[in-house]
Amino acid sequence: MKKLLLTAAAILATLDIYAQGQGVISFGNVGVASDRRIYVGSMGGTLAAGTGYKIALYYSPVTTATEANLTQIGAAASFSPLGAGQFSGGNRTVTTAVGNGDPVAVQARAWSTVPGVADTYEAVLAAGLAGDGRAQVGKGQVFIDDTFRPGDPTDPATAIGTHAGWQGFAITPVPEPSSIALGLLGVGTLLMLRRRK
Repeated sequence: MKKLLLTAAAILATLDIYAQGQGVISFGNVGVASDRRIYVGSMGGTLAAGTGYKIALYYSPVTTATEANLTQIGAAASFSPLGAGQFSGGNRTVTTAVGNGDPVAVQARAWSTVPGVADTYEAVLAAGLAGDGRAQVGKGQVFIDDTFRPGDPTDPATAIGTHAGWQGFAITPVPEPSSIALGLLGVGTLLMLRRRK
């Protein structure tokens, strides 16, 4: 009886895994063209390199794909010191709501490491918004990526940096809230002056 219960529990656990579905995303951009790399300051400027910058993968099921609903999957990756602007974060297994190999919404977010600030995109962004001039962040666009079925040799994972939706981006200083407010005030003033003419 004990063996039967253990076997039934194992079968139910296996069915639960497959009911949720899984897919693999290869998180990297090694060997891509310059417009698909990560820069610091501005696109075409200095390429991100070494452990002073990190990048992480965020995802959500396609049905709830808004930037606010994306959650980080796996640990952050550092940039290669040799192939600047490139990283290799390994495979990430995502659990989707439909089935194995389903598409998911993905986004890459990168940041500068700041001593005394937690080493996450959200913490560095918050530090920058609080006035820490050392904080720099950047993010790519949200796009839909097909995941690959884990363990299926006929469906190998290809690097996310080669996907048509992937674009390079820049890690830049976080604008202070006062700068944002001043910019919005200037735009509002220009719009009001334009209406009067």
